[in-house]
Amino acid sequence: MKIFYYFVFVLFFGACSVTTEESSSDYGSSDGTAAAPVELTVGTAKAGSVPKWGNSYYKFTTSSTGAGSYKLDIASLSSSSSVITYLYSESGYSTVIEWNSCLASCIEYFYYMAFDASTTYYLRIYAYGNVTYSLTVSKGGSEGSKNNPVALTLGTAHPGSVEGTSSYGKSYYTFTTSAATDNYTLTMNNSDDLDCQLYSNSGFTTVVDYYYNECTSGKNISDNFTGADASLNTPGSGLTQGTYYLKVEGESSTAKTTTYNITVQAASAL
Repeated sequence: MKIFYYFVFVLFFGACSVTTEESSSDYGSSDGTAAAPVELTVGTAKAGSVPKWGNSYYKFTTSSTGAGSYKLDIASLSSSSSVITYLYSESGYSTVIEWNSCLASCIEYFYYMAFDASTTYYLRIYAYGNVTYSLTVSKGGSEGSKNNPVALTLGTAHPGSVEGTSSYGKSYYTFTTSAATDNYTLTMNNSDDLDCQLYSNSGFTTVVDYYYNECTSGKNISDNFTGADASLNTPGSGLTQGTYYLKVEGESSTAKTTTYNITVQAASAL
């Protein structure tokens, strides 16, 4: 009889140990490695997974005309466990541009920052649980970057947009004057309030003229680039011949995309 009880005891506790112990399959599988990340195609969804307490690695490359803002759509998360996304500017995964957590399906806007054209960016996704998902990197609503501003053709309307808030999200442009000391005009018809700043250097640091709170919603504005110094109340003598740089940003406290048509031309041509 003692042998029978001992046999039942072993069966009972053996079964308990089997049901409570996690197998390696419970942790899931990872995508890519730091040395060989999985390639994501901009605009195309990619099914992926990340193991419990592990990492998956991805990368994507912008096109030669793809400067502007980007966003990452994380959809179909299979678990309530959160994931954390990290964006890097280099393959060593050491320089973090931005990071954020996602508990359910979400869209990561990377602070509406401008990405350069023909550039590879790297993603690391960490999970607290075994999860699967669908990843889609797509182009956002802002265009151009400091390193790759969109070139405007004088006298030709350009349909543009900027996405973000008054603190995040900008679009970048450039144009070259055809003659010295001309008074150039910016004409814009925008769907919401905007700020515009004109610079004389490619680093977007030397301000020539600015228009805060002047690009009002639904109004076709026409402002002059005269090289005026508002702080000194001087009208300026016009723009010298050369290349100039224009930054457009929103004024909204909530994120939105503002569209517009923008035209730069010499005032004499109006």
